[in-house]
Amino acid sequence: MIGLDTNVVVRYLTRDDEAQWQKAVEVIERSESCFICNVVLCEIVWVLRGKPYQYPQAEIIQTLELMLQSSKFEFENRAIIYQAIALSKKGTADFADYLIGSANHHHGCIQTVTFDWNLD
Repeated sequence: MIGLDTNVVVRYLTRDDEAQWQKAVEVIERSESCFICNVVLCEIVWVLRGKPYQYPQAEIIQTLELMLQSSKFEFENRAIIYQAIALSKKGTADFADYLIGSANHHHGCIQTVTFDWNLD
């Protein structure tokens, strides 16, 4: 198994640089499996939402769901990621916030304290 950095996954998904896209495809297809950690997932979402891409949230979430269904990619905890995706579809916070909250809950936290959400 190999670990993938954000820039490799972004090239693979966007094909915005042909030479790097070809290298990303080669690396991913050659590997038995590719690990994508939660930090990389968050960065992928941030990059795809920002300039120059500006993909809609729904399209990014759909892409994450497709990646989760692929046997090529391994993740820290699929259940936590699926939970964060479900919350992202219903809520107004960022995917990263939901991923953090879901991971914290999974590890026994009764609450996630943040300045990003209304804590009242």
